[in-house]
Amino acid sequence: MFLSDANSIHTFRWIESLTSNNIEIQLFSLFKPKKDLVEKYKKFNVKIISPDLRSNIKDLREPNLSKIKYLQAIPLLKKTINEFEPSIVHAHYASSYGILGYLSRFRPFILSVWGSDIYYFPYNNKFYKWLLKLVIKNSDKVCSTSNAMKQIIEKEYNRLDVEVISFGVDIDFFKPGSNCQKFNVGTIKSIENYNGIDCLIDAAKLVIEDYNKNIYFQIVGEGSLKKEMEQKAKDLKIEDKIKFVGFVDHKKVLKYYNNLSIFIAVSKRESFGVSILEAASCGIPSITSNIGGLTEVNIHNETGVVINPDDPKKLAESIVKLYEQEELRLKLGKNARKRVEKKFNWKNNVSEMINVYKSYD
Repeated sequence: MFLSDANSIHTFRWIESLTSNNIEIQLFSLFKPKKDLVEKYKKFNVKIISPDLRSNIKDLREPNLSKIKYLQAIPLLKKTINEFEPSIVHAHYASSYGILGYLSRFRPFILSVWGSDIYYFPYNNKFYKWLLKLVIKNSDKVCSTSNAMKQIIEKEYNRLDVEVISFGVDIDFFKPGSNCQKFNVGTIKSIENYNGIDCLIDAAKLVIEDYNKNIYFQIVGEGSLKKEMEQKAKDLKIEDKIKFVGFVDHKKVLKYYNNLSIFIAVSKRESFGVSILEAASCGIPSITSNIGGLTEVNIHNETGVVINPDDPKKLAESIVKLYEQEELRLKLGKNARKRVEKKFNWKNNVSEMINVYKSYD
């Protein structure tokens, strides 16, 4: 049984791949899935049980007292477990579904940490940190997408047997395409403060005006700061050079990667960086921040360029360098593709998770 958000692409990808390997899954989600996803899950014979608590929660992004209402799901969860009789309960995300998994008292109980549950949820709050420690300590197995998070769990929570299973990419889907005639630089990430979209726009201003380069910029994604970032581009008078694409379904995102010459992810916090791997699998080099799990997916001067976050000047300089040095840029892109094939092939990651399951047979 999966305890995970039915609306998350990460949840969907795991279920799609695991069911194709003859693993029967029932999904318990705090929130009901969107209509289009209901039909997709049906194709995998996955039943979704949900207390539908979305209207009870004030803010999904921030820790707040309204989230105590998640505990209302416990009776339904226990009933569902009794009826489904799973071999394993696997919770995805420590600070919500992990707490429910712990309180269900079912064994074996596997916990997968995703990122903000480790980096952000317990920040400067002793109670939240205690709660997370309780969940991590009482999980039979803890899985992490990155070594960076594994090290935090070892240091902060004294859990020394964390299994690192990368959230890799489908290298048969994400593959190099024909090059776009324009030189496009951009990102495919949510437009939130922690993703450094403002830094990218400031760098674009420098590239276009100070360096006088005919480079275009593309931002794919939605978020709470979208209107503010669109206005910022207008205020800087570079709106004709920056395209805000909006949300793109994951199955249709390939052409937007292959429309780029350089991928940008100058996030202020990042647990891993799947979008960087998707770009790399398409043979596109990245410029990324030297924080969190990003240093594991992009290697400086091997698959891309690594810089400090919040440094538009250095970002602009790095963009211009790869623009002017085509041979270097293409070499980094080829290296990035080879590294994904070797280390971040999604099929291998799924096999690693299945081996964890089999260890409890």
